[in-house]
Amino acid sequence: MIIVVGTSHAIQTTDLELKSFLENLCQEFKVRAIAEEMNEEALAEKVCAASIPMQVASTLQLPHRLCDPNREKRAQLEIHQENDIRIQAWLSQTTLSESEIAVRIAESHAKREQYWLEQLGYLDLWPVLFVCGADHVLSFCQLLKQQGISVYIAAEYWVSSNAAR
Repeated sequence: MIIVVGTSHAIQTTDLELKSFLENLCQEFKVRAIAEEMNEEALAEKVCAASIPMQVASTLQLPHRLCDPNREKRAQLEIHQENDIRIQAWLSQTTLSESEIAVRIAESHAKREQYWLEQLGYLDLWPVLFVCGADHVLSFCQLLKQQGISVYIAAEYWVSSNAAR
């Protein structure tokens, strides 16, 4: 089983309230490992030594895995960021419709999510807690279910109770 928590990457790296939420999930589901949509380059850019999921894994003495491909691997896999796809569409000679842009974004997300699934396979510890950007929760869970993996969505979009509403 994979327990999925969607949130923002800012929360994923800074919000200590998330730490308590993840720790409780780990206890409730007897989680054996923690993984996340994150890579070392992104952590360095955020000047963050350890994301909240990394801190939880350390505290609970669980294995942890960063599952997101770095820039070099994204280039190899032809995975593009949403903003890059939109800029390319804007700069191209032919105008792409919003639906064509959405298709390209979904294709890129699918490649990225497939990479995460492979990383979870290398980790091979179940149940695993997986933290990702909220915009990936439903599509990633659909991929997992297609692969016969049971999924529990603990939060489609987790936000701190202190967050301004």
